[in-house]
Amino acid sequence: MIINSENAVKKHIKSESKARVYLVYGDENYLVNHYAKLLADSVADTSGTSFNYYYFNSETVSFDAVYEACETLPVMSEKVCVFIKDFPFMKADKDTLSLYLDYLPNVPDTSVLIFHISDTEIDPKKNPKWSNIISAFDKSGTVLCIRKRTESETAALIVRSAKSRNVVISNENASYFLSVVGGEMNTVRNELDKLCSYAYGKEITREIIDEIAVKSTEASVFDFTDAINAGKSDRAFEILSRLIKEKTEPTVILGTVAFGYTDIYRAKLAEMHRAYLNDYLKVFGSYKNNMFRLNKAAKTAKKLTLSQIKEIITAVSLADIKLKSFSMDNNIILEELTAKLLYITGGKNDKN
Repeated sequence: MIINSENAVKKHIKSESKARVYLVYGDENYLVNHYAKLLADSVADTSGTSFNYYYFNSETVSFDAVYEACETLPVMSEKVCVFIKDFPFMKADKDTLSLYLDYLPNVPDTSVLIFHISDTEIDPKKNPKWSNIISAFDKSGTVLCIRKRTESETAALIVRSAKSRNVVISNENASYFLSVVGGEMNTVRNELDKLCSYAYGKEITREIIDEIAVKSTEASVFDFTDAINAGKSDRAFEILSRLIKEKTEPTVILGTVAFGYTDIYRAKLAEMHRAYLNDYLKVFGSYKNNMFRLNKAAKTAKKLTLSQIKEIITAVSLADIKLKSFSMDNNIILEELTAKLLYITGGKNDKN
């Protein structure tokens, strides 16, 4: 059985009916770790003092040890929990992998064997080996595939979490907060903790977010492009200088700039053809979890002509070629690009 809905995962973990084997993975590391631990906790005491919990990682795991743990009878409990974190499926040789996969249907009813894969990209459509592994777990037990929450789901969670701490934040500002700190859940939690402590008993405004939250590299680069699009040359060079001092990779800066102007180009086409932005969800799946980004691009697209956007994309493409092909100083390439983009958008010194 494969479960890939977060609500269904929650419901399954809370139920008393457990499979004998599990594979837990997904594309949001925080959620994968969270639900893998909840699953283990629902089977046995994982505090380290229990006789019914056995933990292995990629360095300590061996088939003999796992087999022995699974075959051990529980002590004053219904189940034994055997937890394997980050089993090296892709590095394991064929014989070793077969030992584990062949054992899956033979795990006794008194044990729950959990394989927890974190911080690993798993795409069974691209990798036949993962497809075979997932199929083996599907036949013998349960696969919990934890997908990333959509932006609206995460924003709603932020609103609820803030409310539980006697702090108010609107859905709009929750979405803005996500655009500032990025979507990685550990970062979101840490930055939200800071905001709630600062604004206790009050409302988290956009001004507070800008003052307190640490911006992700992506957000800083978007500030950079915002300054360019607004014609604020001093501000654009100031942000670029800060990114360089923070040793942000030039390819990351340029890639994010290209990403942003691709959004603007698509939004411009939607505007010209009078298409609804939501229609883009059907064509470009990347926006499903980030409508804030697309809405922001739509506002910028109204300020630029299609000719300007095309000229900008050409300039960014040429800068990309220079970064990858020339021995020229990468920082100079970025500074030249900034000047070029400001010229295209008609940027002037902020003081003028």
